[in-house]
Formats: sequence, structure tokens, C-alpha cells
Amino acid sequence: MWISPALLTAAAALTGISSALPSKHDGHCGPLKGNFTIKKYQLYPENADFDPDNCVLYLGQLWNASLGVYDPFKDKYLETIEFDGISHNPAFHLGGVGFDKRTGLLSMVADAAPTFGTLGQDISGTNWLMKYDPKSHTMIYKINLTESSQGKYGGFQDVEQDPEGNVYVIGTFPSTITKVSKDGKTVVPWYLPEVIDHTKRGTGGLAALDWMLLVQGDQSGAIWRFDMRAEKGVPHPVKIVSGNHTFGDSDAIYLPPKYKGTVLLVAEDSAGISVFRSKDAKWETAEYKGIITGANADIFNTAPIQIGESVYTILEPFGDAGLGGPGTAGNRTDFVVRDISEEVERLLAL
Repeated sequence: MWISPALLTAAAALTGISSALPSKHDGHCGPLKGNFTIKKYQLYPENADFDPDNCVLYLGQLWNASLGVYDPFKDKYLETIEFDGISHNPAFHLGGVGFDKRTGLLSMVADAAPTFGTLGQDISGTNWLMKYDPKSHTMIYKINLTESSQGKYGGFQDVEQDPEGNVYVIGTFPSTITKVSKDGKTVVPWYLPEVIDHTKRGTGGLAALDWMLLVQGDQSGAIWRFDMRAEKGVPHPVKIVSGNHTFGDSDAIYLPPKYKGTVLLVAEDSAGISVFRSKDAKWETAEYKGIITGANADIFNTAPIQIGESVYTILEPFGDAGLGGPGTAGNRTDFVVRDISEEVERLLAL
């Protein structure tokens, strides 16, 4: 997550992307191809995850700190889930959203609003990790990450789960990973840098494959691999054997299920979606295949996501002027979700 201090005017070129929804259903969820537009006032999606069993997309609404539920196969916005003391509270943003396909539960991060706008200069405020059952609308647990970090680090923005249901939360100011047990009773700093300097930007998103955790490591172009069975997180840099890439400001990272762990997509805010491949899915080595452009200083790529058999990118219009001033929601009603499937395929074919 990166929030432009200028909050420039939104780019018309991206807001005009057309909608292309399916005309019939095929299989469990149905076919989906092409860009589509979610019509919901002040949605402003920062992160998202797809539930393939119920065919719904969960969207973290950044400014209003709420959860949107949308059926892309029926082009139907289903509901907005709000959280007491968090939603519509300017002290919070809803950042990471992770759906655990094994349990059907959601993990979400409500992060302290000042952190990203000040690029880590101000990490004051409370950060919450919430585990939520979207079927019963029940909060399983709610953990104060500011207490566990003792306020020394912040910028919590992405979540993942291991096969046992433990949750991992990435921090960006500086690079950190917090591990939370399945029942929420144990919270430990699983990975910390030797020097904790919250003014230094570090890790971005998380992606899990069985017991392996991948992390966009830092601004140098690194991808880190972790073994989630270890008591403490030890980063192993992935060797990039072809291509040369230095990350810009990054957001969520993602392993599309259709590629069985061999392809990693990194949302790089105003730059685009960078594509990496590890042919054996071990991620000891990887190829940098290129970057899918299409974002700019006003509209960011914040989260790649597979929906059905197609791959999409969430677009966040950070350039909209906030109705309540900087750092608040604008008056937008239409939010484009862009199909990048063919562009990913073209890069993989190189």
C-alpha cells in the first residue's frame, strides 16, 4: 500500500475500461473473461481474495475500512460488512484480505491510517488482525498488533495462512513478519531485521504454497523464501537467473492457482504487475519475465487475483480527491477490475 500525498486527479484512460461479463454459466462458478466494473459508491478496493467454493470476491475497502462482497459471475454486489469501531473511522484503513480455502475463514488487517501516508515516519495508532467467518458473520478473534509489536514497527498490510491455519502478517516499516496461531492465542514476531528502523521501507506482500512462504523482500529486487515450519523465519533469497528487475513500491503478491505455484505476480503500485517464474515451483531460482504496465501515479495496481480461470488486477484510484480531505474516500461509484490473463501468458511465452 502506498498513498500519494498529492492525491492527484484520477486518470480517465483507466476509468474508461469497458466491462465484459459472462453471458452464461459453465462449471461451478462459470466462465469469466475480460475487464469488469464493480458499481459501488466509495468501494476503493485495496486488497482482495476470491472464494472459489462460493464464487465470491472479497474486497477490502481502504478508506471506509469495510469488507465488500461481490459476485463477478452475476455482476452483483452482495453486501458490505462493517466492523465496530473500525469501519468509517478515519484512524483505520482495511489493508490485507486473505481467504483460507481450507477453513472458509477470512483474515484481514485494519492498519493505522498515518503509517503509509507518512511512509513510516508516523507509525502511531492501533493495528488489528481480524479472523472472520463470512458465512455466520462471526468474529473469530481480533488481535492488537500494535501491542505485540510494542509500537516499534508497523505498516501491516498483507496476510497468508499455513496448512495448519496459522496466520502470517507482513509489515513494511521496516521488514517484519508476525505469526499468529490458529486460535489467535499466541502472537510472536516471527521475522525481524537486526535493526528496527520504522522509517525504512521494506517488505511488501506475502504468498504461500504449502509450507513455503514467498515475500517481496525489499527495494533491491529480492524475493525471499521462508519455511513456515521453522520456529523463526529465516529469509532465503531467491536467485533470479534471467532478467533484471528492481522493485518499485509494492503491494500484494500472488501465486495464481492455475500455474500450480510456478508463477508469482507482484503488484508494484504505479509501475504495474511484475511476473516471475520458477519452473519447478521450488523458488530456489526464478526468472524475471517482465512487467505488465497500465497503472500510473493516480491509479495503482494493488492486488493480483485469479477469479475462475482468469487473472485480474485490482485497480485503486488513489488520485481521487477525498471528500473529507486527504486520506478519505472520494465520490467514485465505478471501480474497474482488469483482466491481465493474456498479458501474463505473453510474458511466460518469451
